[in-house]
Amino acid sequence: MVKPIQNKKNNTPIVVSSHNVHLDSDYVQWIHDIKARFRGAQIKAAVKVNSEQLLFNWQLGRDLVLRKSEEKWGQGIVEQLSLDLQHEFPDVKGFSVRNLWNMKKWYSFYALARTSVDLICAMDDKLKLDSIKLQQIGAEILENSETEKLHQVGAEISVPSFSALFPGVIM
Repeated sequence: MVKPIQNKKNNTPIVVSSHNVHLDSDYVQWIHDIKARFRGAQIKAAVKVNSEQLLFNWQLGRDLVLRKSEEKWGQGIVEQLSLDLQHEFPDVKGFSVRNLWNMKKWYSFYALARTSVDLICAMDDKLKLDSIKLQQIGAEILENSETEKLHQVGAEISVPSFSALFPGVIM
């Protein structure tokens, strides 16, 4: 019989009391697999959210550059845009004036300089997203935050290439 989970408040076992339950090694393995799959799903979701946020920031920086926003709407347009976005999305961080300027600088630096495009292509070629080392690092991060080690979660994570992440960059 497997030792049941302990209630953290009063250290009593937590088991189903209305039915006869037998917690064997097969159940233990199954619950372990469920936990691992859920943690993997959490990582995938975080990676996807982060990728989408980076893409949004890149595109906003691109819009500020390509629309020539200061020329078209005046010197205070970045400040106005910041206020409008913060008003519309009050719980979202990242729309400060400083961040908007940084998005513009980020796009300008990487998209408009030919040497930067070459650098992005070179990084994309060198980055091996399916490498065992990357999977081990992901598992180690999880291990440090949880007591159980999640094996090879990185093998299922699909990370877009730099060229896919930054459309409009001439390769």
